[in-house]
Amino acid sequence: MKKSKLIVCALLVCASVMAQKEKIKLGVKAGLNVSSLTVDESELKSTNKTGFTAGLMAEIPLAKNFSIQPELLYSQQGMKFSYSDSEVENSHYTSTVKLNYLNIPVMLKYFVAKGFSLQAGPQIGILLKANNEYRDNFLGYDNHENMNLSDYSNGVDASVNFGLGYQFRNKFYADLRYNMSYTDVFKDATANTNYIINSDMKNRVFQITVGYFF
Repeated sequence: MKKSKLIVCALLVCASVMAQKEKIKLGVKAGLNVSSLTVDESELKSTNKTGFTAGLMAEIPLAKNFSIQPELLYSQQGMKFSYSDSEVENSHYTSTVKLNYLNIPVMLKYFVAKGFSLQAGPQIGILLKANNEYRDNFLGYDNHENMNLSDYSNGVDASVNFGLGYQFRNKFYADLRYNMSYTDVFKDATANTNYIINSDMKNRVFQITVGYFF
């Protein structure tokens, strides 16, 4: 956790230094996540999970057509799973892995036309909560449980974003991004996690947001 805080502080300090005397714009944004985890589907069926994202942003001009945009976002991520054994009557399992992060992306924006930008940049995610909400009906016995996965999870997620953005009259803002994690979400996978997670899972998120610069 201390290491992630130092990284975040360094990114924000660098952004402020590069901005020099240029005008910095502050804003808010919110939108929709469509998230998944990289997973071997040899036995489990998986589907994307939708979630909410919202937070603060700043735009810092660097040079002509270039700016940098650091953000601080709450983000709901994860994935849905299901399993059914056709050879066993009343055997069905459904699960939703819920991962809540505090994400700090730092996006480099290149304006290719008025208001329209191409974006790319790194992101650090600090895990706030990790749960597996599951339900199974085995041989007619219906079970519900909410399992805490925090002890099996890595606290920091490192990833990269690619996206497109559009600003209307320098106030209203919208963007579309794809986020790829290159660190593992989970550090340990045991029988206590109902065989859902494994140590090779990584976050993948499509994100669409709208915002407003003050």
